[in-house]
Amino acid sequence: MRPHSNDFSFSLFGFPTFIQPFFWLLAALITAVHLNGINDNMPLWIAQVFVGMSAILMSILVHELGHAFSFRYLFRTPCTIVLHGFGGMAVPHQEYHRSPGFSGAVAECFLAFSGPLAGFVLAFAAIMLYRVLPANPEGLVVFLWSYFLEWTLWISIIWGIFNLLPIYPLDGGHIARATCVFFFPRRGIEVSLVLSMLCAALLIAMTLQIGLIFLALCLAYFAFQNYQEWSARSF
Repeated sequence: MRPHSNDFSFSLFGFPTFIQPFFWLLAALITAVHLNGINDNMPLWIAQVFVGMSAILMSILVHELGHAFSFRYLFRTPCTIVLHGFGGMAVPHQEYHRSPGFSGAVAECFLAFSGPLAGFVLAFAAIMLYRVLPANPEGLVVFLWSYFLEWTLWISIIWGIFNLLPIYPLDGGHIARATCVFFFPRRGIEVSLVLSMLCAALLIAMTLQIGLIFLALCLAYFAFQNYQEWSARSF
C-alpha cells in the first residue's frame, strides 16, 4: 500500500508517516458506534468522537512504531509508516535479509511481535494514568481525558490480540510463517498458509454467529489472499 498525495504526512522519530483519509473515516465510525449513536448533548458527542479518533490514532501509531523501530535496529532497514482504513503498516524501503537458522527465526518473530508489544506497553501506561484520576471525574477536560485513556487502553489491547491471530498477513501470521519455515524449511510457507486458512475459517464462523459482519468480511478477504498464494505455490 503506497502513500498518496492527499494523505496527511509528517515525520515521526525519523520515519516518514502517512495517514490516509479512509483511516479518519473509519476511526470516526468506530468511535460513533462505541458511543451508541448521537446523544442529546451534541457538542459533548462531537468532542468524544474527536477524542476517540485521537485514541485510535495513538494506539495504531504506537503499534506501527514498534515494527518501525524493529526494522531500524534489527535489520538496519529504514521504513515508512502508513495508516489506512484497515489499520496500519510499516513498509521497509528495501529488501531485508534475516540471518539463517534459529536466530533469524527469532528476529523475524520479534519483528512481528514488536507491534502488539508496543501496544500492550501503551495500554499499561494508560492504566497507570487512569488510576490517578478521581473515581467520579468532574469537569469536561477530566471527563474527556478519562475517555481518551479508557479508549486507548481497549483499542491497544484488542488490536494487539487481534493482530496476534495466526492469520497471514496479521502479525501472528508472520510469526506462524517464520516458525513453520524454521521447522519445515521446504514446505513451511505452505504449512503456514493452510494453518492461516483454517484459523480464518473458524473465526469467520464465530464472527458470523455473533453478528460481526464487517470483521467476518475482513477475515474472508485474508483467507482468500492466503488461498491464492497457496494455490500459486502448490501447483
